[in-house]
Amino acid sequence: MSKDKLQPIRDKIDAIDLKLLSLIQKRGNLAHKVGEIKGLLDKNASLYRPDREAEILRNLAKLNNGVISDKKVRSIFKEVISACLSLEEELTIAYLGPRGTHSEAALVQHFGSSVKDDPRTSIEDVFHQVSAGAANFGLVPVENSSEGVVNSTLNCLTDKNLKICGETYLSIHHQLGSAKKFNLSDAKIVASHPQALGQCSKWLDANLPNVQRKLTSSTAEAAKFVKTEKNALCIVSSIAISRYNLYHHHKDIEDFTENRTRFLIIGNIDIDRTSKDKTSFLIQTANRPGALIELLKPFQKRKINLSRIETRPSRSLADTHNFFIDSDGHQKDPKLKQAIAELKSIGSMVRILGSYPSES
Repeated sequence: MSKDKLQPIRDKIDAIDLKLLSLIQKRGNLAHKVGEIKGLLDKNASLYRPDREAEILRNLAKLNNGVISDKKVRSIFKEVISACLSLEEELTIAYLGPRGTHSEAALVQHFGSSVKDDPRTSIEDVFHQVSAGAANFGLVPVENSSEGVVNSTLNCLTDKNLKICGETYLSIHHQLGSAKKFNLSDAKIVASHPQALGQCSKWLDANLPNVQRKLTSSTAEAAKFVKTEKNALCIVSSIAISRYNLYHHHKDIEDFTENRTRFLIIGNIDIDRTSKDKTSFLIQTANRPGALIELLKPFQKRKINLSRIETRPSRSLADTHNFFIDSDGHQKDPKLKQAIAELKSIGSMVRILGSYPSES
């Protein structure tokens, strides 16, 4: 195609870009006005509305019929919403660090890049920062499709009086990197977090069978390690490849393509109903035969779908079990309110961990 044919197309793109810029600025001005009005009503109220944001993104996906996928449209508008919110309020998000891990990628996916990230050294510290008011929200992993549930998160949900305000699912893809380019036949060591090494074990067995495997505390630590070691490889996230300026040897070397991690957003606010919600419960009962069946009946009777059930002995009461249950619906929905009332009537301790927009 000649330049004469390309130039008119490029001119049209430039014109559209100018219109987009003007519309984005108009949206920012309107968001600013919303902030002024809310400030007059309640100076301490947050402008962040997870329920409204979820509905905006869902509606855009429904209306999308172009060449850009729903997922990419969602990412674009997530950044627009994040940038507009930052004009009035800078959200601080605590998460399990360090920077360059999949947790940081999940944070950007859910909140956009116009927030202040606060990497912490442990899940317990993330909960502490939110409880103390040092962070507006926290982001913590709760389960991985191949590795299972994250016990520290369930323990903190039990011990801390915080609410689940949202969720996000991150597809986990592992990248093979190094400080500089070299032949893989010369590789001496490959470093990463134990879970990442385990999730790529088949690929490593087939392609690097004689290379020593080094365990690190995080994938980001593995990225730092290879910067000082000759002929060393690391298994890291895409965000780490970019952040640490690594040479990218191989893309997506994980053994299972459907591997993903679910993250929870924790905070101190109640989330209003949307068109598709999820509610998380902590239900405590005596350890006796048929206890779980008894708990499930109120949901089954009302045809309420349950997406997750985890059980473990209570750490505070002997002969008592804790059941972590995720159900469809919002706690304000009539059917779910009836199920909760019935659960309490049979003697169960029912604690609602939160109702929030479903991303599953």
